[in-house]
Amino acid sequence: MFQVRKISAFTLSALCAVIAAVIICVCAISCSGGQISYKSQYYFVCYRITDNAISASSLSSTVSSYGGAGYILNYDKYYYVTVSCYYKQRDAETVCASLKKRDLECSVLKIETNKYKLKSSSKNNRQLFLGNFNTLNSLSLLVYDCANKLDTGEFSQNKAKEIIYSVQNSVKGLLKSNESNCFTNGLNNIYAECEDKQRGFLMSKDMRYLQIAIIDLIINVKTF
Repeated sequence: MFQVRKISAFTLSALCAVIAAVIICVCAISCSGGQISYKSQYYFVCYRITDNAISASSLSSTVSSYGGAGYILNYDKYYYVTVSCYYKQRDAETVCASLKKRDLECSVLKIETNKYKLKSSSKNNRQLFLGNFNTLNSLSLLVYDCANKLDTGEFSQNKAKEIIYSVQNSVKGLLKSNESNCFTNGLNNIYAECEDKQRGFLMSKDMRYLQIAIIDLIINVKTF
């Protein structure tokens, strides 16, 4: 329903390799002093924006009924009820315009990561944290691709469950390296989401919910 762009077979293969090994690597990302530099951009198609968590919760089920993620993203003091998330602005704008034609009001929220402050006790974890960001972003792309292929019928339930299982195993690997730090709670939440989604019938909106949950951790983790 909200498919725009497919990931190539080569890219998907590379992502699977990352997930299978839970690779901790740093690619063209720098760190200096008391901060980490990790640049990424995400474009969220949002149904509503509110400063009230209760209102956002009630709207979440509405979005889900339309086939959207319904994930509530808490960012910069506001709650965004999300429909879907993309990695290119054009993709998000296309989906947003399509929804508006169906009389579904929405907007595009761009969130760009750049600098993450480090507290003194975390300075020895620079490489670990950078590896976390890379792995989480790769996982989000894999889940995004799965959502698109569920929409087109390219993926069966079994294949989608395999993806969920791979993501869960990768998160489990990350938890072993992040037993008690700023990533731990978020990783536990993602692991629980994977556990929950393995039990029932998977729809593309479920995968989009998981994708945004992963990106939420990248955006909102407090490394200071």
